[in-house]
Amino acid sequence: MSRRLEVLQWLGLLLGAATWAVAHLVGWGVTEANCSSAGPDFGIHLDLWEGIALGLAELLVLGAAGAAVVVLRLTARSSYEAEPPDGRIRFFAIAALLANVLFAVMIALYAAGSIANIACRQA
Repeated sequence: MSRRLEVLQWLGLLLGAATWAVAHLVGWGVTEANCSSAGPDFGIHLDLWEGIALGLAELLVLGAAGAAVVVLRLTARSSYEAEPPDGRIRFFAIAALLANVLFAVMIALYAAGSIANIACRQA
């Protein structure tokens, strides 16, 4: 298989998890900045920042899922049980597609919860 296929395989496998982690950290940081005593001075609009960060994250995860689908289509003549590297690439593409669907749902639920929630209140 080609080097491009291997890069797409790893992109599809790792981009979703990395995107979710970065979006989660950005969301946490924006919430902390918004809820701090200096938050009103900065004029941070929490829902806007969360919407942009999580919308971008959702697009990147869908792109990673697209990369996994491309790899699956290009390895359609092989089985995940085939000899390496073809079998390994197809196996990772299947895992990447499943993982990216889960990350897309996680990000959508995270976006709905963080935008609908009231962020700065006492526990």
